[in-house]
Amino acid sequence: MHEMIEQLLDTLRAMWRRRFIGLAAAWVLGITGAIVLLLVPDKYEATARMYVDTQSVLKPLMIGLAVQPNIDQQVSMLSRTLLSRPNVEKLVRMADLDLDLKSQEERDGLVDRLVKDIEVKGVSGDNLYSIRYRDITPHRAKRTVDSLLSIFVESGARQQAQRY
Repeated sequence: MHEMIEQLLDTLRAMWRRRFIGLAAAWVLGITGAIVLLLVPDKYEATARMYVDTQSVLKPLMIGLAVQPNIDQQVSMLSRTLLSRPNVEKLVRMADLDLDLKSQEERDGLVDRLVKDIEVKGVSGDNLYSIRYRDITPHRAKRTVDSLLSIFVESGARQQAQRY
């Protein structure tokens, strides 16, 4: 026990003698961390949850299928339907994402990026889905999710109207 206390005291004395090295290292690490933190852009996330009657929305897509798909397949179908190129191009116009674009190539790049960045997931529970999008501007992230939700509701209303 006496040896352990002696060893601890030796370690503490050595640390005290080299305290300025430790203090300098802490300052360098703190300043480096602050610079890195300031250089990393903020990311804002907008999400929306929606209840979808999959039988009415996906039924036209599943005509001719003998076996009804499971929930993961339904999410995949819903995601592909919602994130189809015409819908994403409409989303770009509705959310005013095309105001800064100067060429058709930039617009195509934005559409491709949106298709990759927007997530449509099934949430625990039947027929609950989540739409999520991240952006460096909070208003743009919110507008994008709101517009996508509006497109989905409009397409559902259009399908209901076509049925009657």
